[in-house]
Amino acid sequence: MPENVFGMGLASPGDPGKLDKVAYLTGPGGGVRLTFPGIDRNMTQAPQEWKDAVALAYERDLIPVIRLGPPWGDRRVRNQSDDAAHLEYGQLAAAYAAVVSSLPLRDGWPVYIEVHNEPNLCYEWACDPGDGNDGWMGYEQIASEYAHMLEDVAAALHGLGDPRIRVVNGGLAPGGAVSCECGGEGFTPGITSAEFIAAMKAAVPAFPSFLDAWASHPYPAEGLGWGFFVSYEAPDWKGETGLRYYEHELSALGTDLPVIVTETGWTIDPGKGGPGDRNKVAVWMKNAYENVFLQDDRIVTVLPFLLQDPNWDDFAWVDGAGNPYPVYTTVRDFRCQVAMPPC
Repeated sequence: MPENVFGMGLASPGDPGKLDKVAYLTGPGGGVRLTFPGIDRNMTQAPQEWKDAVALAYERDLIPVIRLGPPWGDRRVRNQSDDAAHLEYGQLAAAYAAVVSSLPLRDGWPVYIEVHNEPNLCYEWACDPGDGNDGWMGYEQIASEYAHMLEDVAAALHGLGDPRIRVVNGGLAPGGAVSCECGGEGFTPGITSAEFIAAMKAAVPAFPSFLDAWASHPYPAEGLGWGFFVSYEAPDWKGETGLRYYEHELSALGTDLPVIVTETGWTIDPGKGGPGDRNKVAVWMKNAYENVFLQDDRIVTVLPFLLQDPNWDDFAWVDGAGNPYPVYTTVRDFRCQVAMPPC
């Protein structure tokens, strides 16, 4: 496989058209984040759509990074546990192993399994009414439950004995919730993912050793967990604090795992802090690769959010008809310029 940190994220399993665009952007050895929603503890193999997506990625010399998680409409992962305390996930872990073992892997090429997504956000680790303390659940409890789930899933996946299968955490949101309302939309903000990592370590001290790489969401920001989507150009380079956020997480972990950036990038939406200008986003993203992502050999691949989706067009790199936005063209030209790999 060529040495290549360029990649792209999809919000779906993927299809030939989208994967062709990823392959043209990244070149051989590029990464692609495939999103597979719908796993539950009763599954015994992957749906055909998932198998096809993995085969299509490998056919294009892409490395799949699979976000494997619950159905879009039900984020109550804790209800998939084997016990009332939500600390044992053996049956769900067995389903993960069954699904992954049924995928058409490629000889000599890895597949990275990202176990869920942003569990430090209330809507990603939801609780039912009446759960928790007075109908609320604190981040320490959520972190403990997720750490135990990650422990069981990692053990099941590594237990397959296939060195191609590599386990990563669900990337954490840089800013998370202190507590979450069960059965509602209320939440109390106030922590970063570092406190969530500390709570995971308190519950399962060895959890970093279960991972083959660390998944991170270093969105550009001027602060740790706040001030997102600011400029990243001279003279202030405001966004660098957020772009290097994975370093903050590695410090909390206490270990230098390889890093997979499973989400990053800019929105153009001024209401969210973006510049309202796709040309500026193109320049800033090139700068992020040049000044941050290509300068750190711990980074395995960078998978920006996202290639194409009508619900997230302010982040997208191509429009609904498949035409490239400036960020796509600029980053591809830069990738060719630095010959990773040659065009």
